[in-house]
Amino acid sequence: MRTFYFITLLLLQPAVAVLAQDHSHHLPQAAPAASPAAQQSVLPQATPLYVCPMHPHIQQGESGNCPICGMELVQQRQQQTTAVDVNGAMQQALAIRTEAAAPRTLWRFIESFAQVQYPEDAIHHSHIRAEGWIEQLYVRSLGQRVKAGEKLFSYYAPDLLVAQDDYLQALSVSKQNGERSSSLLKRAETRLRLLGLTDNDITQLQQSRQSQYQITVYAHQDGVVTMLNVRDGMYISPGDTLLEITSLAKVWLLADVAQAQQSWLREGMSAEVDIPSHQITGIETRVDFIYPALDAQSRSSKVRMTVDNKQQLLQPNMLLPVRLYGGPLRDVLAVPRDAVLLSGNGSRVIVKDGDSFSVRHITTGSSAQGYVQVLTGLHQGEQVVVSGQFLLDAQASLSQLPQSTADSHQH
Repeated sequence: MRTFYFITLLLLQPAVAVLAQDHSHHLPQAAPAASPAAQQSVLPQATPLYVCPMHPHIQQGESGNCPICGMELVQQRQQQTTAVDVNGAMQQALAIRTEAAAPRTLWRFIESFAQVQYPEDAIHHSHIRAEGWIEQLYVRSLGQRVKAGEKLFSYYAPDLLVAQDDYLQALSVSKQNGERSSSLLKRAETRLRLLGLTDNDITQLQQSRQSQYQITVYAHQDGVVTMLNVRDGMYISPGDTLLEITSLAKVWLLADVAQAQQSWLREGMSAEVDIPSHQITGIETRVDFIYPALDAQSRSSKVRMTVDNKQQLLQPNMLLPVRLYGGPLRDVLAVPRDAVLLSGNGSRVIVKDGDSFSVRHITTGSSAQGYVQVLTGLHQGEQVVVSGQFLLDAQASLSQLPQSTADSHQH
């Protein structure tokens, strides 16, 4: 990074000189300044810090070797601050622009993508409770839409036939013996219910007094067939999952949220989702559930939202843009995101004080709407450089080197 600053400074210095000459007749006359580094003042230096050249996060207060790569630690005065003086004419030529650190309201705003999935609580399985054989199948393919009460399949089960005969016999005896046989009739009816017959089936049996060889199974809800494990004539048993019907009246949206934004999440927070394929934007919803585990690969967690899908516009596995609104951070000290320079040693800004510019290390917090929260290192009203800060930072880095080293890079 330091080498990049050296090259940038050497390339820009001739251009700066030309700019200064071209604008000299338009600008107020001031003391001559050949470059931003014409006047410098170095503040007192703090205790030296030893840093690994290859692993900047390895830092200690005494000399030694890096525990990772074994390289000798290099002395660095982290708290050393260099002030670079630049007159007004040169500031205008370099297009240096500043903005004051000021309290702001930052809206915690997360943009992500959500995948549409079947709601797990909207899936219904069809099983039988007595082994038998499929006689007639009314559902033929996956994805077929069914409505509640529609026929799914009919099957023959010997145990059900025997149970119906026993019930009819108990029904006949109860009419002859009255209340003395009522318990026998109730047990026979309970047996039919446990074997899977519905109230309608039992009523029909009472009226017809004829045992049904084929029992029909009906859909419990509107939905889509998402599993079909049965065919005509197939032998079936109670342990088989024959059909799966999933309601799509509502769908789940699963969105990924980065680890750095976990503190913003809370159940009930507002969200919006778009459906680009139908030119629909801003469907309002809320976060229903925050999954507790992070994904090992992406280092992100998933949040779940529920959206009405009565018009069947959303299909499972669709990928939709989603926005999560985590609420405001009110009256926090913030600076423009463009003013913050990042490196292995943390974040820093260039602070302007009159015609003097200095590097200031800061601690940052949340970032939103193009601004970064400043936790430590700045005070309200201080001016930070938003444009042209890279050249000033490069000059400050040159000034921190021993004089012989700086001269060799400039020549």
